[in-house]
Amino acid sequence: MNQETITKISQLQNQIWQTVSITASEASGDALTFGTPFTVETSPNDLFSEMAAPKLVIQFALANMPENSHIVLISQETFGEMIAMMKQIDPTEMEDPDESMVSDVRPLVESIVQGLCLAIGNIKNEPLISTGLSVRFQIFAFPPNLQKAESLVRTNVAITSDKVNGTLVWLMDDQSSNWIAGVDGEGNESEFARSLEEIDKRDGGFSLPEEAQNLEILLDIPLEISVELGRVRMMMKEVVDLSSGSIVEIDKAAGEPVDVLVNGRLVARGEVVVIEDNFGVRITEILSPQERLQRLNEVA
Repeated sequence: MNQETITKISQLQNQIWQTVSITASEASGDALTFGTPFTVETSPNDLFSEMAAPKLVIQFALANMPENSHIVLISQETFGEMIAMMKQIDPTEMEDPDESMVSDVRPLVESIVQGLCLAIGNIKNEPLISTGLSVRFQIFAFPPNLQKAESLVRTNVAITSDKVNGTLVWLMDDQSSNWIAGVDGEGNESEFARSLEEIDKRDGGFSLPEEAQNLEILLDIPLEISVELGRVRMMMKEVVDLSSGSIVEIDKAAGEPVDVLVNGRLVARGEVVVIEDNFGVRITEILSPQERLQRLNEVA
């Protein structure tokens, strides 16, 4: 899979999930937000370790590419929260969800797929519908097109509302991602992307090809790296009422990865660690050097 595909898919994610947020909120009757998308290249082998527990497995294809299945995976916990939202009950009163409860979230699932089709159709400037929609709660098994793929595009997306606080995973093969990104699949990339792909490490730094020598002067610029544990929206009155000892509950569950930002741009995710008396972050997901440079170029 060429790097331009990953870069372009990453750039389209906010647009795509804003549309999904609208269709899903209409279906659920609640303000449901799909945000902070994070896209990486992966492989089926890299995903096997995550597939031991049952998940809500949403499988569909775009009607113009019926053999290329897309997969959306939602954890059992988030599935339960979605049921509670749809049934308007307290999530703490939920039993462990199972296959019999899939029908409770079917309208919401259909709205997510509808939003994806609508957003991709807007990108491609053509109407799109889905085909072969399947919704099951089970141990995930790769469909043929993903199982035989050498590489996949994986996007993690945060789901938040008053009752839901979780993450979904969207998987697609390289043929689907190339088509959505408008790349021909033969590695035909922009001159800038080709130059960035030739970046390699030398003498403790980066060596740039001749076409990208103008970037060398940027490599010694100091950047601000920040780690965001989470966010929360509060009313003005709630902020004024804060005092020493107050607890502010953020929008991430314990154990979820934290966001690593460079000059305010998301470039990685990781887990908090303690090194002697200091906190640190162990990187678990990170954009490639090319993508990091391009995101920082967007800020500049």
